[in-house]
Amino acid sequence: MLPDAIDMCDIETREGYVTILMLIAGSDGRLVREETAAIEAAMGRAMIKPERRIALRQALIRAPPLESITRGMQSRGVKLALRDAILVAACDGDFQTEEIELISKIAEAADVNEDILAQLFDWAGRGWDWLAESRTLLDIPLPSEIVD
Repeated sequence: MLPDAIDMCDIETREGYVTILMLIAGSDGRLVREETAAIEAAMGRAMIKPERRIALRQALIRAPPLESITRGMQSRGVKLALRDAILVAACDGDFQTEEIELISKIAEAADVNEDILAQLFDWAGRGWDWLAESRTLLDIPLPSEIVD
């Protein structure tokens, strides 16, 4: 993962960011390998210590209310969580209704309007296309991209 603005946030914001990503990953009732990988990468990028990662993973089992998470976060951290929640939700190939509803609530908490939210969804789609292009160049398809 590339460095990002999340590592410049305070610890409460970084932990809130990771917790929000866990909420989005678990919101549709199933957790896929790609979502797990994205969360683990986000914890590294947010410089969460290993012992805290164990505690934060509990959000997958007992999801705290979004409002209790965002209340103590810096504004930019909520916005970064929104952006990355869209990426995590896209990991399994589809946006589920539960994911979209939670993303809308995160956008509201981040004070991001519907136009910017739509642009973020478009940005995420372009990002997946960009990554897929690199795998095509290197002839490394994902299992879901292999056509029998």
